[in-house]
Amino acid sequence: MSRTLLWYLRRHPLLFKIRFRLISKNVTSDRADSFCYNGLNKKKDIPAIYFQLNNMILSEKKTQLSDIEKVKKIAKWLRNNIKGGPGLGKSSENVLRKMIKGEGGVCSDFAQVFNNFCVINDLKVKEWGLKINTGKPSLLGGHSFNEVYCKEFQKWIIIDVSKSIIFYQISPKLPLSVFELINLKKENKEIYYSKFNKNFTIDNQNINDLYLISKSSPFVITNYCNKTYDYYLDKLGFLPESIIHGLVYLTGNSYAYEFPMYQS
Repeated sequence: MSRTLLWYLRRHPLLFKIRFRLISKNVTSDRADSFCYNGLNKKKDIPAIYFQLNNMILSEKKTQLSDIEKVKKIAKWLRNNIKGGPGLGKSSENVLRKMIKGEGGVCSDFAQVFNNFCVINDLKVKEWGLKINTGKPSLLGGHSFNEVYCKEFQKWIIIDVSKSIIFYQISPKLPLSVFELINLKKENKEIYYSKFNKNFTIDNQNINDLYLISKSSPFVITNYCNKTYDYYLDKLGFLPESIIHGLVYLTGNSYAYEFPMYQS
């Protein structure tokens, strides 16, 4: 979920529910499928630190790498160099600096930082969240992950940066998209996942709970303009992040949670 929603959920359950409803809406599956983070976020608006680190992450000539190879390299670098921790709720430059320093980072921080690396590498990307319908404490706050369009597959594929996994049905060489995973789950078909980062240990029970067992409702995060949020988070940094996000909502520039209708 977004950077401050877990904060809302744990400290102000009623405010969380109200805010979640305000920014949530049902949409057609076609609309959810066509959305792209890159549409609102251009290379020129991404902070310089992303370009500097990108030169380290993708040291080879980019033209020599397929889209999935770029995606995995970025995801592995982030997971191997960031130990994670509490949610940060800072601007995209500050959140990346804090994550590298070991000062925090939850799944949504990984997903949103990953978005910006995809933009500067000409990879179409979107961020998804999971609303988990269960009382299990370990699933409190839901989960965030990404979907990237890979030209070699000619489709979108799920990439979970914080857990270093991709999903597939038959061959791990052909990853699943969000809608493919949802449809297979609805049909009670077998779904598998594979780890692409040998340096990271995955929690199989947690992954099964999040994606395969629970009655989760996926939603795509739209209208997130990185430049807009960076401006408000830096200018109003003396205020609690929850207040800043509320002010952005009042200006009409807030992100939205869009639930494909047939999944509701």
